[in-house]
Amino acid sequence: MKTINRKDFDLVGSVLKTHGNFGAVKIQLLQKEKITEWAFLEIREKPVPFYINELKQISPTEYILHFKDIDTVDKAIDLVGLSFLLPRKKGLRRHKEISDQLIGFEIIDVQHGSIGRVEEVIEMPMQVLLKTTYLGNECLIPAVEPIVLGLDEVDRIIDVELPEGILNL
Repeated sequence: MKTINRKDFDLVGSVLKTHGNFGAVKIQLLQKEKITEWAFLEIREKPVPFYINELKQISPTEYILHFKDIDTVDKAIDLVGLSFLLPRKKGLRRHKEISDQLIGFEIIDVQHGSIGRVEEVIEMPMQVLLKTTYLGNECLIPAVEPIVLGLDEVDRIIDVELPEGILNL
């Protein structure tokens, strides 16, 4: 049985406030996303699934949602401020759409800290490479899972876990 793991999700928005008297909430997305019948909210650093009974889009990035079993304002108020997550797509999410926008993002490795900034995005037939300069040497980082752990479009950070020795190539 596959467990739900936070690294398999992207942060796409948050719950802004309650809406009405019957447990609905207003969410704000960071960008336009397709929402289906399930939503995941981050509770205690874990994605928790919620079935969506009703969905009303009020702008390209704002929705009113009514979740199953959340039928009072008291229950809904506990959701305010929680992160809204969607399952991550394989590889670097929507790399065709955002590849040029990644230039200037800071690359942060779990062991080495800041590696540098993305200088160029190289789209190869089988993968996308992020070009940066580390300690005066050009470094090409494959933008694939499990190397890319997360992409923070707000703070312009790409979290990575580089394979041992890749910075010495």
